[in-house]
Amino acid sequence: MDLTIQEFSKRTGLPPSKLRFYDKKGLLQPSSRSENGYRVYSIEQIHLAKMIDSLRKADIAIQDIRHYAESDEQKKRVILDSWKKDLDKRMESLLAARKYVGGMKVENTQTLMLSKWEKEKVFVWQKFESERSPYPFREHFVKAKRLLEEQGIPCSEQVYIRNEKVTQEKIIGEIGFEVSNSFQLKDTENIRFEKVPPTLFAVMQDCRADDAFLCFSYIQVVIRYGFQPAGNKIERYANIESDTFDYLIPLVN
Repeated sequence: MDLTIQEFSKRTGLPPSKLRFYDKKGLLQPSSRSENGYRVYSIEQIHLAKMIDSLRKADIAIQDIRHYAESDEQKKRVILDSWKKDLDKRMESLLAARKYVGGMKVENTQTLMLSKWEKEKVFVWQKFESERSPYPFREHFVKAKRLLEEQGIPCSEQVYIRNEKVTQEKIIGEIGFEVSNSFQLKDTENIRFEKVPPTLFAVMQDCRADDAFLCFSYIQVVIRYGFQPAGNKIERYANIESDTFDYLIPLVN
């Protein structure tokens, strides 16, 4: 049974303008055309039309829906699993945003910010061991960057620190720099590359390592906003000469 676009619209609940849009995007093309060129749909297309519109309401991108519709059953299962994981991350991001807004106080100057790395980043890390002190790794910044330059690895001005182990006398951690995605990645004895997925962070800005209350402030931030860190916090220095840093607390990655 053939249906005109008006009849198909009534059967699916989708306005003709939306059906024309889906046709233009290659998502739902009419089964045929009448002699006068009007769109003609089949009964079998009703389910497909409703599914496409439902996926759009679930905020699935048009190109992703097209890919799904053109895939076999095995590939569709993979795509569905990918969509579920992506939606889970979006929900986690919304929950983190809700906690952030819930923790804001009108009368206080906001010292905590949210920041998101929208795209995957690549870091190169070098491990160092230092004596316990307010700035245990700053003395290694120049050495770490020079080593990369000597090996022809272009890196960011910003310096990142991630602590691995703290004892009564020593601190073991990694000094990192962001590098280009196009660079040929290859771990060596002294260098480790890491791909970091898009990540939502809570950021404590302009911190000083000699601030006796820094650790307490960090704990208070986590408690006040109800955050559940998704990994180790990262110190981010603007450059190798900076005295202050931003604390990046990963919330969703």
